[in-house]
Amino acid sequence: MLTVDVRSRVEPELKRDAAAVLKASGLDVSTAIRLFLRRVVETGGLPIEVPRPNARTLAAIKAAKAGRVTDTTLEDL
Repeated sequence: MLTVDVRSRVEPELKRDAAAVLKASGLDVSTAIRLFLRRVVETGGLPIEVPRPNARTLAAIKAAKAGRVTDTTLEDL
């Protein structure tokens, strides 16, 4: 069977921590990625629910990309 490389850049700590969790389940990172990609194909999309940003969050993202960033504290929210 032919194979191809799939590359992803992640923080070293994330890879280390994920590898430890996967190892406890008897998996390695490559196998977990293959399982994930198979589920993407089977479901026709992400096999997890990703929350959609609300209007306020979208406005904040747009402002940040335009360089209009303001400071907000948790108390402000």
